[in-house]
Amino acid sequence: MFASQQFPLAALVTWCQTLRHSLAAGLSPVRIFKLQGKSGPRALREVAKEVAEKLEGGDSLEDALEPYRNRFPPLFLELVAVGERTGRLEDTFAELQDYFESALTVQRNFRARMTYPLIQYCAAVFIIAALTWVLGFLAQTGKAATTDPLGTGLTGTTGAVMILVIGYGLLGGVIGLVNLAKNNVAWRARLEGMLLMVPAWGPAARAFAVQRFAVALRMCAEAGLRAEKTMRYCFRATCNSAFLRGEPWAVAVVKKGNEISEALEASGAPFPEEFHEMVRMGEETGNTSEVMERLTVRYREEAERKLKTAAEFTGYLIYGAVALGIIYAIFKIAGIYLGALNDAAR
Repeated sequence: MFASQQFPLAALVTWCQTLRHSLAAGLSPVRIFKLQGKSGPRALREVAKEVAEKLEGGDSLEDALEPYRNRFPPLFLELVAVGERTGRLEDTFAELQDYFESALTVQRNFRARMTYPLIQYCAAVFIIAALTWVLGFLAQTGKAATTDPLGTGLTGTTGAVMILVIGYGLLGGVIGLVNLAKNNVAWRARLEGMLLMVPAWGPAARAFAVQRFAVALRMCAEAGLRAEKTMRYCFRATCNSAFLRGEPWAVAVVKKGNEISEALEASGAPFPEEFHEMVRMGEETGNTSEVMERLTVRYREEAERKLKTAAEFTGYLIYGAVALGIIYAIFKIAGIYLGALNDAAR
């Protein structure tokens, strides 16, 4: 299960939509999941069959889905637990459908923005490796003055292979780390927590965490859950270690009968000051659910905007690195051959 792939967002959108309408039609969860095991999204059929069996055996939906926690995106199990405990699963799956549709749009836009910079990076690595091999070959035949014009210490066929291994290995390592985090909740929480310290990526990671918290808090407020359980569900929904560290402090504060706004301040989690003020206002006016609904939209839009900025920032870094590498190579090669011409002229 540790290395399992996450379920596709497109399949989850279809699943949540079907579950929502089936519950509204009055079908029992056992019947719904049996049907999904036969005709639901292909990626989720086996899960649906096992969930149906566990529900027939008397397990709750939360317990039946728990073994697949790493295969669902953040927020899914937390909201399902809230919906099941309050008898509002239909509303829960409607909320999750909207959330996954938004996440799917963000994911597609991000991939589209990162495709060209990555192609350019791969092409630059290949060109440098090819140049290293060609110059090594020419030096062996006496047609080039040096085998290492770039000053990398890597020459000939061996050097070209090393450049390919290092260049593509670095890219593969980053992709592997992202996939590892994507397919494991604990690793994802750590990665998103570390991203808070990275320029451009930090604001995006924080906006996504706050958005998830706002969605969970709205559902919990509408369901009338106890403050202690609300804090547990909301902090876990952030899937960000920087926020999760504050969960015990927040739970301790609300256990003493204090307000949620006080719990958030005591948690030390990196919530924006505006969020603290809005939570406080929602509690004072008794409109926490409505306030969180507005904040959900606000932080979803902000998260999408910040992620776009982060993608552009990363793309410019790649462009800059490739351009500097090309300029460096041109000057090094030009310097060597100009020196050779001067020597010949003397």
